[in-house]
Amino acid sequence: MNETRIAVYRRSALALSSIAVTTAVWFGAVPPALADPYDDGDSSETTDNSGSANQPDAPTAPDLGEPAGPDAAEPAQGGEEPAPEAPAEPPPADEAPGSDGAGESGSAAGPGDEDNASDADSSVTDPAVDADALQPDVAEVPQQDFDEAHGTDALDVDSTTASDTEVNELTESLESVVSSTTTTTSSTWSSGVLQWNSAWIGYDNWYRPVFTNPYSTPLQLIYPYDDGTLIFEVPPMQRAVLTAPDAGAYNFTAVNRDPSGKPVTVSIGSFSGGGYQPTPGQPPPAKPVPPTTFKNVLVQLKYDDKLSKPFRVKTLADLGDDPSVGGHRALLDDETPVWGTWTKTAGGERLFEVTSTNQLPGITKPSQGPVPGYRVQLTSNEASSTPAEKTWVKPLVIAAAVGAVLAVGVVAFVLAGRRRKRTP
Repeated sequence: MNETRIAVYRRSALALSSIAVTTAVWFGAVPPALADPYDDGDSSETTDNSGSANQPDAPTAPDLGEPAGPDAAEPAQGGEEPAPEAPAEPPPADEAPGSDGAGESGSAAGPGDEDNASDADSSVTDPAVDADALQPDVAEVPQQDFDEAHGTDALDVDSTTASDTEVNELTESLESVVSSTTTTTSSTWSSGVLQWNSAWIGYDNWYRPVFTNPYSTPLQLIYPYDDGTLIFEVPPMQRAVLTAPDAGAYNFTAVNRDPSGKPVTVSIGSFSGGGYQPTPGQPPPAKPVPPTTFKNVLVQLKYDDKLSKPFRVKTLADLGDDPSVGGHRALLDDETPVWGTWTKTAGGERLFEVTSTNQLPGITKPSQGPVPGYRVQLTSNEASSTPAEKTWVKPLVIAAAVGAVLAVGVVAFVLAGRRRKRTP
């Protein structure tokens, strides 16, 4: 009797183990490719090429010159280049782009723009890529306000170093504006921070940036400089000349406030440093060297938790590798700073994958936020799409577990029934 019962238990255990093994093989095994469909080695962290026969070269000088830089700094109205000796009075400030067509696209003339144009055209266009040409949201005012402000004489302004308290206050007030105006939907992502209007900046004969304030209230500008934060103001409806003697492309945050001090318009842009008015005996400043600039460039956000549909920008200026942030630092349409890496599409067209941007230069650090001035379309992302590919696994595993429990229950019921029948 005991031997018969032991044999029955052994057969039951064998049946249960067979069910468990079959269930595990049938429902639980997931091929590695389905578990991680993006694990194909195409990482933006390691790819670093332009995606075309002409790979973008690093600037000939470190971070020199903004593409909207001072080629317009040639002597205005047929004037001559200033002599090395400091003149008795400053040379006339350069006019912002307008009738020459550059102003229509919102881009100030840059150093060597014409010479650099031949390098800017992409040699490969991938027809298989569905990408919209995005027009950035740019700070705007009525034309008559700009004309009135731009017609004034430029004033010399000095920037001051912001204290920690000032930086904290700026951070609190402006970050609240950014968070309240950032828009995220199921398909789009945009920031309330606008792109600076390139027509509002020019350069004088000493390659110093000249800012136009077309607002009826002071325009505050904040930018990083020498590991600190500098601030200066342009009076209402005036122009101001800034001296930033160290060469380089500087990003800034411009804030227009209402009479009560509340931020109304926040925009970000870039200017070229390296200009100064020489003192007697001091050599004049060198003409800024332009960065490598490309036209009609494919751009795509590739963040840890977000991936955008590729889009096109009119220009992308590559400022070279930036180890402090990671990847290449670049300017979209002459103004908006981004960091990322070059790769290429399946059809061989260059593509710049953005891994970070800066919402408020001089105030915040680069991060994976919305790109100021651009309304990008979100698609999927590695973090969310990978689980989406495996959404069918969880229900099947649950079903397998339920099936196993039911199988055990059936076996136990059968065994119990046999035991009752054999009981004398």
